[in-house]
Amino acid sequence: MNLPKNIPKDLSSLLEAMATDFPAILHGNLVGIYVWGSLTYDAFDETCSDFDSVEVTRRHLGDREFSELDGWFKTKAEQNRWVKRIDMRFVIDRELLDKASRCCGFYNHTGKLTRHGSDGNPIIWMNVAQCGITLWGKDAKLIAPHVSDQCLNDALLLELNYLKEGLASRIGDRSDKAFVYNAYAVLTACRILYSARHRALASKDQAYAWAMETVPPMWRAVIHAAKENRLKNAGSTTLKSEQDAKQFVEFVSGEVNRILAIPQQLNHLK
Repeated sequence: MNLPKNIPKDLSSLLEAMATDFPAILHGNLVGIYVWGSLTYDAFDETCSDFDSVEVTRRHLGDREFSELDGWFKTKAEQNRWVKRIDMRFVIDRELLDKASRCCGFYNHTGKLTRHGSDGNPIIWMNVAQCGITLWGKDAKLIAPHVSDQCLNDALLLELNYLKEGLASRIGDRSDKAFVYNAYAVLTACRILYSARHRALASKDQAYAWAMETVPPMWRAVIHAAKENRLKNAGSTTLKSEQDAKQFVEFVSGEVNRILAIPQQLNHLK
């Protein structure tokens, strides 16, 4: 287990507990435990970053496994502050890109372990293949499936739809969570646009720097405000910030659709 340097000690302790406890709870079922996201991009910010992890199993979690994991999360939540920042899913090996597969997840916005369908998110696996951290089990580069161009295209469009739905559902919400989501949506849209252009992934900070030099000047104040608000990690949205985020995501959606249509147009010319 090769953890990044300078991460909080209590987060390191939580990662070590996962590497010790999950193989015991999921004995004979666990294939590997992988960290992705900001921790793997050297972009982790203790103030505002979530902790992303994906656990690969041989089969869907049984009732006993689910119950024991649920108890683990409840116990750890009382002991470790980082449980409130977890974004973790349990997915089935050889079905990692299958949207019909079953999945379990523990997410910071729900605070509990739930069963649900998988979205077969290939962005996770591109990250895992590129720089994922193996906490336990099969090496990250060996577990990650190949992601085709079409698979990535579909994922980028799906992520944009998630952002549109997320912003729409928070209209008029002046809570800290809505404020943080507003900033998240703008910066994630920058990452999506970067990926559409470069066919690669970037951290929020990398995508921010790129977008500030690339997008039309009219959007730069919106992007800059999103970065500042993300670092504040608390506040209240305004009608203007809601409209700015919505319009920027719509702009990115149009750009991404235009970029993804170019190869199809070229094929028609052949």
